[in-house]
Amino acid sequence: MEVRKTRTSFSSLENALRLLQLFSMDETELSITDISERLNISKSAAHRLLQTLKSEGFVKKDAKTNLYSLGASLLAMRKIIHSRFPICQIALPFLQELVSLSGESAHIATLHGADVIYLHKVECDHPIRLLSYVGKKNPAFCTSTGQAILAYQPRETIDRIIARGLPAFTPRTITSPSALLEKLAQVKQQGYAISREELHEGVTSISAPIRHRNGEVRYSVSIAGPIQRINDRSLPHLVQLVVKTAHAISAKL
Repeated sequence: MEVRKTRTSFSSLENALRLLQLFSMDETELSITDISERLNISKSAAHRLLQTLKSEGFVKKDAKTNLYSLGASLLAMRKIIHSRFPICQIALPFLQELVSLSGESAHIATLHGADVIYLHKVECDHPIRLLSYVGKKNPAFCTSTGQAILAYQPRETIDRIIARGLPAFTPRTITSPSALLEKLAQVKQQGYAISREELHEGVTSISAPIRHRNGEVRYSVSIAGPIQRINDRSLPHLVQLVVKTAHAISAKL
């Protein structure tokens, strides 16, 4: 008799991939209990997955703490990942110039499901804790990086993200579908997005779409910083810098 896989059941390969995605810059080490609970699998199943990944160098175990972290095999793939996204090399000098002129950290991001994932980042001299780093995922609907890309996506893509829910991260997060659609229309009209404390309190970000030759938008460039530096007085100049950078990268593509 054929057994159909339910939404809550996963193959060993799927669980292994989900396991690797549990690690982040915020949580570089995890216990076997953490992993089993988050994957909703038994500790014995988690242990088997970890042993397989460990034997291939994808995770390693600290003998003193018994905590697991990512292994060297993933680090070896970094060059492959960068070659898969040539925009990282193309955008680097433009990001460096943007950081120099704006004084804020700059990013390149792309849409990944309902999130944006940061592909590249150039840090400024006086960074704040933004919880942004290469590989970090943030919700697309409440970040300027995500809004600058979403504004140019088909309506069905936007509707799928709305259907997953618009949770509030701060008092200024847009949680109304109609309000989000209205903002995305504004972003498309003006050619840039501004997120004022929508994801992190005390942080403002500015983003502009990066266009391919056919007009398709897959990436965005952004700066982010504290509201004390990115405010009504500095905003017009900073918006101009971000938009100019997006146009320059688009031309290179």
